[in-house]
Amino acid sequence: MPLKRKPAASPVETEAKIRVASLTTVRRKLQALSGRLLSARAFESNTLFDFPGDPLRLSGKSFRVRSYEERGSVTLKGVARVSGGLKSREELETAVDSPEMLIRILLALGLRPSFRYDKFREVWRVGECLVCLDETPLDRFVEIEGTSREIHRVAETLGLGSARFVSDSYPALWFAAGRAGDMVFARRKARA
Repeated sequence: MPLKRKPAASPVETEAKIRVASLTTVRRKLQALSGRLLSARAFESNTLFDFPGDPLRLSGKSFRVRSYEERGSVTLKGVARVSGGLKSREELETAVDSPEMLIRILLALGLRPSFRYDKFREVWRVGECLVCLDETPLDRFVEIEGTSREIHRVAETLGLGSARFVSDSYPALWFAAGRAGDMVFARRKARA
């Protein structure tokens, strides 16, 4: 999966997350809008890291290592601001050639895995927005990233109005659903 932003782009991510009944329906609408598929459906493994005592989580930040195919990325997310269902936060991200080696380095530095979550993701571009179709062990979600104005425009066009926006992270949604442990697939299969 390509990185979402080039390093010179704004480090602030603004997104809407919407729970959907069917990704197939959203995919058809994206095709009808002449959306461009940037990354076909691929498995991702995400691990959040923190120091003992969880200072990153307690301050509202997160530090993630993502693995997909043979590559990966590392991301530091700042404190989120939520307005009208949209979440904005600083996001510093770069590609990583060996996520496994990075994890070994982080462990040697004293960080520890705090939460793991899996998903299958495909990425589309519609106008100035990235639209991610996520299949998780919890449910199916659409994430739309871009400017506030463009997110609302694309969401409305897809029939996913702002009343459906969810600002919680995947870990927060997992625990709010009464689940325990990591949000991982029992088997690497998910429904579309």
